[in-house]
Amino acid sequence: MGKNRYVFWGLVVTTLISALDTNIMQTASPTIVKQLGGRELFAWIFVVYMLASTVTVPLYGKLSDMYGRKKLLMISVALFTVGSILCGLANSMVSLIIYRGIQGLGAGGMVPLSMIIVGDLFTIEKRGKIQAVFSSIWAISSIVGPIMGSFFVETLTWRWIFFINIPIGLLTILCLIPYKEQIEFKKTHIDYKGFFLFGASITLLLLATNVSEPLWYAVVGVIGLVLFVCVERKEAQPFLPVTLFKNKGILMTNLFMLIYCLSFFGTSNYIPLFLQEGAHMNTYKSGLILLSIALGWMFGSTPAGKWIIRFGYKKLFIIGSVITAISGFALYIFIKEITYTNLFMILTVQGFSFGLLFALGTIASQEFAEPNIKGLSTSLQMFLRNIGTSIGVMIMGLIINHTASIVIGMQNVFLYCFILSIITVILSFFIPAKTPTSSENEDG
Repeated sequence: MGKNRYVFWGLVVTTLISALDTNIMQTASPTIVKQLGGRELFAWIFVVYMLASTVTVPLYGKLSDMYGRKKLLMISVALFTVGSILCGLANSMVSLIIYRGIQGLGAGGMVPLSMIIVGDLFTIEKRGKIQAVFSSIWAISSIVGPIMGSFFVETLTWRWIFFINIPIGLLTILCLIPYKEQIEFKKTHIDYKGFFLFGASITLLLLATNVSEPLWYAVVGVIGLVLFVCVERKEAQPFLPVTLFKNKGILMTNLFMLIYCLSFFGTSNYIPLFLQEGAHMNTYKSGLILLSIALGWMFGSTPAGKWIIRFGYKKLFIIGSVITAISGFALYIFIKEITYTNLFMILTVQGFSFGLLFALGTIASQEFAEPNIKGLSTSLQMFLRNIGTSIGVMIMGLIINHTASIVIGMQNVFLYCFILSIITVILSFFIPAKTPTSSENEDG
């Protein structure tokens, strides 16, 4: 890894700060509402962050292709850190929501830009291992985060869940300073009109998943996307180049990952709830079940780069989607009377397919793309993953809320996921079998 070691650790810390912030908030938010008031605005603490961090992902990718990854990542981390400071100083719910939006604007670039830099620096073989590290950070943070949140709330004050980001953000920037990019970046026109239409439309569609009367938000959002497509077709340098969608590898990989995230990927949000309410387990034990996914993810993601070189994309996408479908069907059949051990084992197998397919998707989005749009291609896929997961989680919540018990609700959720997983199996057969040669872009 050589001189890229500090950069790697900077990217690790960037992922850590994103993961911890997401999971700490889940524990601390009730206390924040009690102190600041404005319970009717409670959901907006999360909604505004999700909107800001999701809509800006493609823009960060576009800008990184023009001005470089390092500058954009340092700016996004700095913006996130400033937002954290402001959140810690907030004295009302309205101000906290505004400052969470600033945090989200920074967060929108942190993880995608980290993945893009990994694609620039490291060989295909090593990218799978590195993504396994990042994924493990997210999994571990899902358990450590709530514990840290409880500690800050009970021992210090909720404001420290934000202030803790200050030293972490500074450490990230210090680690990135030695990084010298070897790629030449070409400055081009930015289609802000297209970005505005795209961002506004996606914002409305995301809001439709978080409001009581979603119909008009969804209708206007869809109309906005239609206008966006019409405008982009006439734009000389569009925000989302048409070449992205003419590329079969990028098109099919993105479509696959969108449907995949609509299905089983969001179930981890409800499995601890199922164990707490359906099996009457304590919070700690129900949270530990998520380590099964992290464990399987590590085994699936780590060798993914080597397997791509040996087998190509198509075979691996087929294998991963079939494993997901089989493990999902097992969850649907046995969930009513499943033991903790068996659930752990099935989720480990499913975690393996998650790790394999997410590594494949990220690497494919970089390797199928031309060098001048690699950043946009990578960020676009991460954007679609976020959209798929957000909508999938919303649908699962509706399914659970409209059933008599959490157990029946989870069984219905797994049925919904299994049906979508069949679609991903079909889509996997249309992904190109291109087997790229090992990259020679690693220093050291």
